[in-house]
Amino acid sequence: MDDYEEIRRTYFVETQSIRAIHRMTGYDRETIRKAIVHAAPTPYTLVKPREAPVIEPYEQRISELLQESQKQKRKQRYTAHRIYEILRSEGYTGSEGVVHNCVSRERRKDECKEKYIPLEIDPGQDGQVDWGEAEVMRNPGESGH
Repeated sequence: MDDYEEIRRTYFVETQSIRAIHRMTGYDRETIRKAIVHAAPTPYTLVKPREAPVIEPYEQRISELLQESQKQKRKQRYTAHRIYEILRSEGYTGSEGVVHNCVSRERRKDECKEKYIPLEIDPGQDGQVDWGEAEVMRNPGESGH
């Protein structure tokens, strides 16, 4: 972040060229251009998901175990550790952390599902407004109390 500020200050205040900034800092010119355009570094995002050859065959099983877990009493539900133990007994050879991450992603998918109660109202019986403005004209003779 400090380097971004230094690059931007050198470019905008000292009016140095990208080439001169490259020579001074050693940063790639594309990085310098990004610093000039964006005040803060942009976060890294994957273009496509990484391959996970060890866990991929078990992702469906994890999903099944989580669905099964939802039907159980609260204290009897599967933890990520218990799911890992079940997968190990079924031949999984990967790490427990990968299973925890997969379980976490699956649980977030369930939380993110749109939850709402559909409204069934006869036409003209009810109305809803999230945001709006209205002008109210009062009779001049009314008091404001």
